[in-house]
Amino acid sequence: AFWLTTICEKCDSLIRLSLCSRLSRSMASVKNDALLKRTVEGSLNYYDNHMGCGTAADKAIAARLGGHSYNILSNQERTEVYMRNLRNDYHFLDRKGRHTSAFFGARRRKFAPHKWQEIKECVTLQDSHPRENFAAERRAEIQLAQIENSGSFLGFQNRTQQMGHQTMPKRYSISNQRYGLEQEKLRQKLTSKSDWLARRGESATHSASCPNLHLTAPAESLTQAIRSDARKEVSQRQNESAHFAPWMAQNTFTQSLDATAPGRAHAAAQNKLSISRLENYDFAIVRANNHYSSQDKLTRSDPYYMRPRQGDTYNSVKYNIITNERRW
Repeated sequence: AFWLTTICEKCDSLIRLSLCSRLSRSMASVKNDALLKRTVEGSLNYYDNHMGCGTAADKAIAARLGGHSYNILSNQERTEVYMRNLRNDYHFLDRKGRHTSAFFGARRRKFAPHKWQEIKECVTLQDSHPRENFAAERRAEIQLAQIENSGSFLGFQNRTQQMGHQTMPKRYSISNQRYGLEQEKLRQKLTSKSDWLARRGESATHSASCPNLHLTAPAESLTQAIRSDARKEVSQRQNESAHFAPWMAQNTFTQSLDATAPGRAHAAAQNKLSISRLENYDFAIVRANNHYSSQDKLTRSDPYYMRPRQGDTYNSVKYNIITNERRW
């Protein structure tokens, strides 16, 4: 520190005055405060994070020259020869054109987060429905019940009922226990002799195995049966072989009988039903005629054995391949 010693005029005592005002007021940094060099233009200071040292006038001249040791347009420094002590390569872009940390600034948060956090609530999805957690818990409970009663299904059912897992009973409102959706299976019909004699000689209008087929009006009765029962309509659409599609596409194959005039005429003229047909069950004749290789002349042109029209969800045959029962 620099001290000035003088004599007081009143008491003739020595007085020491501090001339180091820079110690009482801090500057940019401690290193800059410790710098005591001076020139005719003024004191020296550090600039650009202590990368350059000079007076304020020299720093102004260096800043007007570009402020950096290289040309930011050509990325070259061989032509930059003035004020190199106050010019450095610290810039938003380095010599290779890549951005530096000064381009975006420090990553540390400068401001405290807002206590309301409106943006966070806007971009955050709502919580999942409670049924998701309930489904996971229910699955875990059922698995534990299976482990407890691995050898008894009755015990497993009783255990799950104790936990509160009630299974819904099956619906039996729709009965498919009909042969070809027409008549009940293996149900014999009994009648008295007097009733049989009273109806003897009458012409039959319906078949006992196929009551929906009217013998006097087969086409009209089949059309009425399709419109009254959705299951019969589905079976007919899946097993249909004929098509009048104008071009080979899925929708034209499906709707060709309804959307085209030839298709509607063909559907109105259909009078045969697979339930009422007589089958040749003699295996020797069927095998001799090579029916299974489509070589039998009697069955080769039979629509019952023709493959359904092409489609993604259609069956390959017109009978049930498991029970060998005919389809409607």
